[in-house]
Amino acid sequence: MRMTKLLLLSAFALSLTAFQGAPLQAQDATQKPDSGMKDMKPQMEQMHAQMEQMRTQMAQLQALMKDAMDKMAAADAAMKIHMETEQASMKSQMALQQAMIDHLQTMDDHMQAMSERMTMKSDAMDMQKKTGATMKKDKGMNDQK
Repeated sequence: MRMTKLLLLSAFALSLTAFQGAPLQAQDATQKPDSGMKDMKPQMEQMHAQMEQMRTQMAQLQALMKDAMDKMAAADAAMKIHMETEQASMKSQMALQQAMIDHLQTMDDHMQAMSERMTMKSDAMDMQKKTGATMKKDKGMNDQK
C-alpha cells in the first residue's frame, strides 16, 4: 500500500510540474518573441555563410574535375595517336626488314650462280690445260721421233 501511495504521489507531482511548466513556456514565448529570433539571427547568418562557402567549394571542385577530365581526354587522344604511330612504324620496319632479307637472298643466289659458273669455267680450263699438256707432250714426242 505504501508503494501505491508513493507511486500515485510521484505521478501527481509529475503531472503538476508538466501542467505548470506549459503555461510558463507559453508565457516566455509570448513575452519575448523577438529575443528568440534575435538569438537565431547570428546562427542563420552563420549557416548562410557556410552554405555560400560550400557552394564556392563545390564550384571549385567542379572546375577542377572538369579540368582533370579535359586533361585525361587530351592524354587519351595523344596516347591513341602515339600508339597508331608506333604501329605504323613497326609495320614499316617489318617491311624494310623483309626487303633486306629478300635482297640478301637475291645476292646469295647470284653469288652461288657465279660460283657455279666459275667452277665450271675452271674445270673447263683445267681440262684444256690437261688436254693441252698431253697434246704438247704428244706433239713433243712426235717431234722427237
